[in-house]
Amino acid sequence: MAELSTLPALPTFRDPAGSVEVRADGAYRSIHPPFDVEILEFLALPFASELVTQGRLVASEVVSSPSAETLVLRHPRVSFQSYPWEWAPGLWLAAAELTLNLCSDLVDRGWVLKDATPLNVLFEGTRPIFVDVLSIQRAEPHQPIWLAYGQFVRTFLLPMLAYARLGWPLQTSLTRRDGYEPEELYPVLSWAARLRQPALSAVTLPSVLARTRKIQATGVASRSVKDPELAKLILLKALKTLLAQMHKVTPTHRASTWSNYAETATHYSDEDHARKRTFVTTALVNAKPCRVLDVGCNTGVYSNVAADAGAEVVSIDTDLQAVDRLCASLNGSRKKILPLCVDLARPTPAAGWENRENASFLSRCDGHFDTVMMLAVLHHLLLRNQIPMDRIAALCSRLTTRHLILEWVPPADPKFQELLRGRDTIYEHITEAAFREAFAQYFVVRDELTLANGRTVLYLWKM
Repeated sequence: MAELSTLPALPTFRDPAGSVEVRADGAYRSIHPPFDVEILEFLALPFASELVTQGRLVASEVVSSPSAETLVLRHPRVSFQSYPWEWAPGLWLAAAELTLNLCSDLVDRGWVLKDATPLNVLFEGTRPIFVDVLSIQRAEPHQPIWLAYGQFVRTFLLPMLAYARLGWPLQTSLTRRDGYEPEELYPVLSWAARLRQPALSAVTLPSVLARTRKIQATGVASRSVKDPELAKLILLKALKTLLAQMHKVTPTHRASTWSNYAETATHYSDEDHARKRTFVTTALVNAKPCRVLDVGCNTGVYSNVAADAGAEVVSIDTDLQAVDRLCASLNGSRKKILPLCVDLARPTPAAGWENRENASFLSRCDGHFDTVMMLAVLHHLLLRNQIPMDRIAALCSRLTTRHLILEWVPPADPKFQELLRGRDTIYEHITEAAFREAFAQYFVVRDELTLANGRTVLYLWKM
């Protein structure tokens, strides 16, 4: 039997109405009867085309023959697939806004979203795109209740509430596909927090009512009103309230150890900063990259340089606040920079059914990036994470198809010494000669620059 990691990703299978399989030339969605008729009716609407033009909904092309038993749509692939457990709060909020605003616009036209999960959203840069076309269905005109309300609360609102009020990491959504139940948050919130919105309506009241058995499983779905316009108004009001609650609970930018690094770093002089930036800019101009991975992006100084060179950029860092600050700085920008909270030493694993529903970060990187930047990162991997030099060099070779822009921090550097913590004997093998020998197995040096502070920036070509 083949190892699980070598098996292709499973097509999605949780929706009885259809499934999606991602291929090299697009995402292919199979839709079973009778759901195909309704989807074709929606896609034929001018409003559907408007959503695609606006970039809010993924495009759809019918690729099956008219006589086929199953309708097959082809969607263009989003450049780089990300998951909610890699998002900073700014991306969570953007995905929630898209979901609720899209649903409101659909309701106005007699349609609705039948489910509401962050997994229905992908990003081009920081622009969210709704990719689950099969989630759209005709609205029941007398139904004033959004049947996906509970799912939105569990998968969007409560994770953000737990993060903002309790400090529970958003990354835990990796193992909590269906989010949190109100009863999980209620015991750990203080009484003051329980009585503040949105916890009062999203956590406290549901938990109390569940205890007293006043919620009936069939009660909510069976409610209806005679006036369709009234039903629509009630539904729209609920969506508007959810949006306000998401805005209320999403925290503003918080400072962290690394979120102000670019402004407070003292181990670079202004001249060193300028020379390093010029070197990296020149290397990117020569590389002419299409897709760049910026490892240890911090607040995105060099991600922006790469984007200005015309590249699509995926920017990763372990510091959520730094990533969120980068995300906020890109609001209103057309730069294709996707900031993600990913630790290259412990990259996002594969997850879901048989570990094949959600691809690992490294598998998504395979063959995708023609240029990788790792500036002031190598010593963290060597010392903080204790990754051997040859393993780092091999991973860099896997991550890029062509170019690598790398910064060597010598052992005498104060930041190197800070991470060393007196373990000089254990790490005395980490030398510049060892560094060059390890990377020479995969790369040749095209250009390099040694700064006044002793650090060396190198532009490497893959052999």
